[in-house]
Amino acid sequence: MPIRFLNQVSDYLQPGSPSDSRLFHAASSDQIQVWSPQVGQGYVQTIPLREDLSLVIVDDTMHNAILMNTYKREASLEFEFQLAGPAPGQSSLAPHFGMKGPNTRPAQQRRFNVEIFFGPSAFMTYYQLIAERLPPQALSLFHKSVECMHRNQFGYQAASPQAALTQILSRTVSPLPLSKSIADFLLFAPEMLGSNHTVQQAMVPEMHQIIHQILSSPYSGQVRRAYLERKVLELVTLKLDALEQLRSLSYPLSPGDLERIYQAGKVLTCHLQNPPSIEVLARQVGLNRLKLNRGFHHVYGTTPFRYLRNCRLQLAQILLTTSELAVKEVAYRVGYTNCSRFANAFHQKFGLNPKAFQLQIHNRRLQQT
Repeated sequence: MPIRFLNQVSDYLQPGSPSDSRLFHAASSDQIQVWSPQVGQGYVQTIPLREDLSLVIVDDTMHNAILMNTYKREASLEFEFQLAGPAPGQSSLAPHFGMKGPNTRPAQQRRFNVEIFFGPSAFMTYYQLIAERLPPQALSLFHKSVECMHRNQFGYQAASPQAALTQILSRTVSPLPLSKSIADFLLFAPEMLGSNHTVQQAMVPEMHQIIHQILSSPYSGQVRRAYLERKVLELVTLKLDALEQLRSLSYPLSPGDLERIYQAGKVLTCHLQNPPSIEVLARQVGLNRLKLNRGFHHVYGTTPFRYLRNCRLQLAQILLTTSELAVKEVAYRVGYTNCSRFANAFHQKFGLNPKAFQLQIHNRRLQQT
């Protein structure tokens, strides 16, 4: 199956019309973009609600697997609610600080999302609300990512994560070379390779109800904008409430045991080539096997084995993107002794063969020189 590499937004998204029959509702102030027929089908509808808040409805499907650069020049905080795609029925949140890097989309998989973006002026307010609800270890990793991004952007260590974030938000961020930023991240905190800053959780019924109200809004003009803004903020409040429950209910572990789970995750990310067995890992961090497995499910949403696999494949994608290593060497460096197993695992996660992925990156570099 052919793979397309898409670099600029203009390579794949074209201006659309508010009268497009696929839209649930639209106004002349909405920004409508549609996929080029050569690449896929569907649309991206951006609805500005106020200066620092926008609602985005995405419904699209790629004809073939694609590899594209993604980069948000303005720092923003995203709340995402996935109705169809790789994780349907899941809600997540993620900060965007200007890192430029490859993103893969598999072929023939519908993506149907409702996304909410807060701009720089509202970022800090919602960041504080999120920080109050994150477990301490997750908050620590989030702070490390902010501090590392600041060091990349400004060249020195900020006095605190809050000071770093304030400075980042005070200016338009510059694109960071992926190799430099990732290398700094992994040097600064190896455990960040396996961390999940999206804080993914299952959507509750009330979220589905509000999303239905958003998609079926009967209003127009200023009334429509006010209605959508109110519904968007209700949806964000529900996500914050879910985070509160995550902190208070989803960790039936003592603070000491929770710290041991994070320690176990760090051990795995630091020993991808030769990781300890589950029994050895449990002894290293002072837990029994049952508590280790249950703890990984609560903290990372998966088993230690799958966590290790995800870390290996994340690092493999980084190495294929930023280095000249052969696929066989990349497989070895991330802990695979069998290239076929590595290729199958990489394709399953990213929808692309690792060699094809690397060739696309290499060819694109040649075009840009």
